[in-house]
Amino acid sequence: MRYLLLVMAMIAAATPAFAKPVCVETEGEGALVRGDRASAKMEAISRAKWSAVEQVAGVDLKSRTIVSDSVLLEDMISSQARGVVTSLQVIHEQQGSDSFRVRVKACVEPSQAREAVSPLALHSTVAVFVPSRKLSGGKAAANSDDSGPFTEAINNALIQRGFTVKDLAEGNGSLRAADLERAMKSDNFLSLRSLAYRFKSNTILIGRIEPTLSTNKGDDVGYGISMPFNKVTVRLTYRLLTRDAKGSLIMLAAGTDEAVGLAPHAEDARNAALKNLAEKTVPVLMDKINLRMKELAHKVIITVDGITTPEETFAARDQLQQITWVSDIEDEGIGRFRLTFPENPLYLANGLTQKGFRIISFAQDAIKVRRR
Repeated sequence: MRYLLLVMAMIAAATPAFAKPVCVETEGEGALVRGDRASAKMEAISRAKWSAVEQVAGVDLKSRTIVSDSVLLEDMISSQARGVVTSLQVIHEQQGSDSFRVRVKACVEPSQAREAVSPLALHSTVAVFVPSRKLSGGKAAANSDDSGPFTEAINNALIQRGFTVKDLAEGNGSLRAADLERAMKSDNFLSLRSLAYRFKSNTILIGRIEPTLSTNKGDDVGYGISMPFNKVTVRLTYRLLTRDAKGSLIMLAAGTDEAVGLAPHAEDARNAALKNLAEKTVPVLMDKINLRMKELAHKVIITVDGITTPEETFAARDQLQQITWVSDIEDEGIGRFRLTFPENPLYLANGLTQKGFRIISFAQDAIKVRRR
């Protein structure tokens, strides 16, 4: 008996803490159409449930801020949230003239919540944190710059190519330099997974930059010549991470690089070195990220209902080309196209809605629409 109790205690101790459901209170709102109170309440509860799932998963970027089509969003909520909410209690409800609001207490299993939101992460959202140590007394200081010429260069390059950038700097309450140091030394990035979920990001660029004062201004460089500038060398170590289908972080690329800067003052020389480093390294990193986007791209058939002429087909094609991340549009006939898109097709359907199309039917590889 004593042995049995000991075994049971060991099993209980080994059970992960995250297996226990987390209970939160959230609100949801549904549209009241033609007095259909039951449907409005069901929609409000569904939205409150999904809000609870996102809250427990630690998501900052809510689905409602990036998916404007309410019908698509409700379909997504129904499929993704199924089985994740272990218990639900409506604690308050209120009917307005055109809407119905509820407040619920929902209990959610955290690991399942993260799995539910994982398919909605964006490959085009890149989380970045590459701090650079400062110089102090001619040596690398303990404190770092969370931003600077290198970080600004990579952020600007990403934004110019249509990516969304999320700053993981400590100032945003996200990541500390010490945590980054440990993760890079061990190549164990488990601690970064929560940040990927939080920002709905499938791509993370992390690194550290170490400066060295190679030559002091005034040093003898030979032949009786004194060094007119301070010479600083900066060395970058980086990891480019992405998430697989299960949500686990995998290393897409890793590398090192260095550059030199000259200036009368050591800190100015460090900044010059960082700019030179950016000129060398940012194009390489962008190539790796763009290559990953191409690898992730998949084909989707778009059928535009009601189109009967080549002229209308050309006009619809022009509208499709204006949707972010759509590429390689191929004509499949009157009002029918095959195109490439790297994100969850839900976001393609949302883009179609924003460009003046109404969704008739939606599937992962085929979307049927009608022009408004």
